[in-house]
Amino acid sequence: MQNKRTYLKRLLAIYVAFFAVLIGWLALEVAPDFSQGIREGTQLGNELDAEWAQNTPKAIYEFWEIPVKENGSATIETTDSMRRVEAHPASIMLKVSEPLGDRSTWWVAFASTGGSPWVYLFSLLSLVTYIAIIVLMWLIIRSVRRSIREEQPLAKINVWRLRAIALLAIATDLIARTANWLAARNAAKMLVGSDYQVNTAFDVGFETLVVGLLILFAAEVLAIGRDLGEEQRLTI
Repeated sequence: MQNKRTYLKRLLAIYVAFFAVLIGWLALEVAPDFSQGIREGTQLGNELDAEWAQNTPKAIYEFWEIPVKENGSATIETTDSMRRVEAHPASIMLKVSEPLGDRSTWWVAFASTGGSPWVYLFSLLSLVTYIAIIVLMWLIIRSVRRSIREEQPLAKINVWRLRAIALLAIATDLIARTANWLAARNAAKMLVGSDYQVNTAFDVGFETLVVGLLILFAAEVLAIGRDLGEEQRLTI
């Protein structure tokens, strides 16, 4: 294989960039959110324990970044008396506490985020699909490196892995948006009669759809290139 060393260097650069982005994502986004989730969960558990100790069991829900429609503005005081600053909230965070009623403790545990166990399950499923995408990308990079070193054709399974990544990317975005939509609908019910009007429209992410289609296109180009190379080798 010609330019074998060049190919390996390019792939090594992609390999390093992949893990650098992965580590950065874990350190800057996942870790802080995970730590905050632990703190919030611990505080929520302590509050529930205190309510149960007083024989007044309650259900407590937390809603994160609930989108709200335009409902006026609030003037913010600043150090500059000549400057006027108005805030137009686009999203709010809620914490709701109500009597437990006939709900089970398991229901309360899984419904503590978004007011419904379905929100928790969709959020968990979104995390699983993220992990699946990372694993598939790592398998593709490792397979391509092996093919270059051993001067073998690209494995056909990489085409299916790319197709799976594209579909998982689209599914991950849809699952996450579904969880947010369910949480917004639950929050809207709890804010009936308040000054806030929740935006319960389903937010469609065209960016992820475009990325997924581009990955599918790359997979098909890889499949065509591999088939043409195989036909040429058999012809020779």
